[in-house]
Amino acid sequence: MRNRRRSRRAAVDADARRWRRKRLISVPTASPSRTTSGTSSTTRSSPGPGAMSAVTGGKPAMRAAIVTAGCRLNQAESDALSAWLRLQGFTVVREPAEADVCYVNTCTVTAAADRSSLQLVRRAAGRDGTRVVVMGCLAERRPERLREIPGVSEVWSAREKRRATGLVPVPVRSRPLLKVQDGCDRGCAFCVVSRVRGAPVSVDPDRVAHAVADLVSAGHCEVVLTGLNLGRYHHGATRLAGLLARLLCVPGSFRLRLGSLEPDSIDDRLVEALADERICPHFHLALQSADDRLLTAMNRRYGFAAFRRLVGRLVRDRTDACIGADVISGLPGESPESAGLTHERLAELPLAYLHAFTYSVRPGTPAAQMPGRVPAHEASARTARLRRLSTEFGRRYASRFPGSVRDAVVESDRVVVTDNYLRVRLCEPTAIAARRNCRVRIESMTASVSAPLAALVGLCQEENQ
Repeated sequence: MRNRRRSRRAAVDADARRWRRKRLISVPTASPSRTTSGTSSTTRSSPGPGAMSAVTGGKPAMRAAIVTAGCRLNQAESDALSAWLRLQGFTVVREPAEADVCYVNTCTVTAAADRSSLQLVRRAAGRDGTRVVVMGCLAERRPERLREIPGVSEVWSAREKRRATGLVPVPVRSRPLLKVQDGCDRGCAFCVVSRVRGAPVSVDPDRVAHAVADLVSAGHCEVVLTGLNLGRYHHGATRLAGLLARLLCVPGSFRLRLGSLEPDSIDDRLVEALADERICPHFHLALQSADDRLLTAMNRRYGFAAFRRLVGRLVRDRTDACIGADVISGLPGESPESAGLTHERLAELPLAYLHAFTYSVRPGTPAAQMPGRVPAHEASARTARLRRLSTEFGRRYASRFPGSVRDAVVESDRVVVTDNYLRVRLCEPTAIAARRNCRVRIESMTASVSAPLAALVGLCQEENQ
């Protein structure tokens, strides 16, 4: 066992040495486009002249607003769109009412996401004098439905969206999001998003490294890597562990936080890479169920025993790790016994939180045809039970840290976020600028019931260079 661990560590170190020998190159402000090999290449084109003239009448609009529904990946794309618009001469404003053109980035992960996205589009399209461009997953799945809404000027395809949301460093958040991967070919029975976003595509590691370098130069101390299936990052011979080794060779004092990971995408080499102290000890794992029968029905490629071993390894390497998990309630075929087994097994794990949500029928997916529909009230009750368990996890995890000192990123003069994903309210305002790193002493924990990971109170001690 010791020899195997040494060989895995040697492989990670070899990745780092190989990347240190490479010289950084400039990053073009362009988006990755899919190639026949499944990786990405650079394109300098922007959404077609017809598209932009349809929106702006051939002249750059002075003010643009972006409204976003959905996940971190959507947020990352909206941030990149904001940067792209500024490069085109737009002034990006916060309020759609102040804009000449409003971009709505939609989501279709659930029926509720569809409804929310349609509401955002209707609200934007109802403003006189504002042109509306719709993009995102719902725009790809139901473009005709969106074109029917009065006031919608244009519906962008996935290709048009990619041209405007490429890898551009976007220093607009205290912890900027950087999309390095998109697409998924796993074919999970319940998921429509992978069918909308298409096959996996990854961004060249040199381009990612330069984007990180630009963000660090702009004063950021933490960068969040995101993708639809981040663990499937694969560009040429470089997988996610190799990408992390490459990024950790970028000069400067910073750390990396990873978005959601599929459990079966975390191999031995990636586990070794995640042990690096410059990787935030915060890992969000897309479990979905703790019942092997349901995992098989979902077309998930692991069992609960493998997930439990993975959590054990992560906690062994990073004893302070904040580990969260996605769980679906009410998938067709989920019996009361299945739901009870999932709750029982999860309760035994050292998790910090759950993202529990109720199954939503997505037309065109295998799960939509599965027998054994769970009544809506029963599915909601199971989700509520899991959310109560999540609150218990959060209080148990957060209660470990009063009296400790953690690295954190300043979000405002009163709030910091620690490396292990605790949101700490400061006893006194800090003069340290937003996006900078600091050391925070966690003093106590409040009685918050709904958000225990945000229930800590602390004092900012010093800026951590």
